[in-house]
Amino acid sequence: MAQKVPLLYENVFGKTRSLALTKDTERTITIALAAGKGVILDAHAEDTAYHTITQAAPGSKLVIVVSVRNDGSDDYIWYTVKDTDTGAIIDQPIGTPYLKTGETLVRTGAVQTMPAKTWNLLVEAGHGTA
Repeated sequence: MAQKVPLLYENVFGKTRSLALTKDTERTITIALAAGKGVILDAHAEDTAYHTITQAAPGSKLVIVVSVRNDGSDDYIWYTVKDTDTGAIIDQPIGTPYLKTGETLVRTGAVQTMPAKTWNLLVEAGHGTA
């Protein structure tokens, strides 16, 4: 149903008159704030000799290597590595690196000790600062 929009004007003789305009259509637009997009390219474990591993003995030392690329606009890109069983954050870079579009961050985390169980880890990546 068309909406009537009153339009008032004053003619040259000082009388106020009204014209009714009929709106036939409208359109809204949204302009999003440009943002980065952290994309995980690779995540794996290595022993202390930097060999990729998929299993380790309890108590052995290892590192988690994460590669993240910014597929959005220039932005701060972050990642975390979490233990899915406990929710504990295992690794997270100190500071949030600023990456230009297409740039990649490859980081070897701190040395970790393999727990006495199968270690289920989740790597998450995103953009922005806290």
